[in-house]
Amino acid sequence: MADDISKYDLEITELKSEIKILSERISTIKDNHLKHIEDKINGITKIMYTIGFMVLGQLLWVITRALM
Repeated sequence: MADDISKYDLEITELKSEIKILSERISTIKDNHLKHIEDKINGITKIMYTIGFMVLGQLLWVITRALM
């Protein structure tokens, strides 16, 4: 009976350490990797807006030349 309790205590301790390691890994992913992904997405968004405004400018130029 005492051996079973000590075995369970050991397993609980191992599980707690694994949970702590997983928590640290999740924090690393959340704090570091997601920030880099967000920066890249923001860069792509800026490029898309730039291209959109350039296309809009070209379209307006074509329309004004067609009306003259």
